[in-house]
Amino acid sequence: MSEAHLRFTCRIAAPPEAVFDLVADLPHYGRWLPDSSAFGGTVDVTPYPVRLGTTYLDAGPIQKPGKVTEFDRPRHIGFQHTVMIRSPISTDVEARIRYTFEPADGGTEVVRELDLGIDLRGLRTLLRPALLWGFRQENLRTVACLKRHLESSRPGSTP
Repeated sequence: MSEAHLRFTCRIAAPPEAVFDLVADLPHYGRWLPDSSAFGGTVDVTPYPVRLGTTYLDAGPIQKPGKVTEFDRPRHIGFQHTVMIRSPISTDVEARIRYTFEPADGGTEVVRELDLGIDLRGLRTLLRPALLWGFRQENLRTVACLKRHLESSRPGSTP
C-alpha cells in the first residue's frame, strides 16, 4: 500500500466558529458543496448533531462510508472514510481528512490535510498519478466552495 499526503490552504473572511460549524454540518453540505463526479451528498449521519464518533455515508457515484475522528470546535475536525472506487478500477482508498482553523486577520486560515492509503498493485500502479490528480481536484473544489459560500453569505457582501 502506498501513502500520499496532500495539503490545501485558504484564507476565509469568516470567524473560525462559522467555518467549523459549516464543515461539521454533514447532512447540509448541499447548501455549499454542489454534487460532482466524486461527491453526491452526505447521508445516514448518526448521531446528529455531528460529534466525535458520528458515522456517515458520502453518497454519489463513489461511496465513502466514514466517521468523525476528531472534534475540537472551533480548532479542528477530522474524518476517516473509505473511498470505494469501482470503475475503471476496483480498489478502496483509505482517506483521513483533517481541517485546522486558525484565526487570521479577522478571518480564518483553513488547512485541509488529506492522507491517503492507496492499494494499487501490478499494472494498476500506473493509475496512481491519475487517481491523485482526481483527489487534488476534488479537494481544491471543496475548499473553493467553502470559501465562496462563507464569503458570499457575510452581511454586506454581494454573492
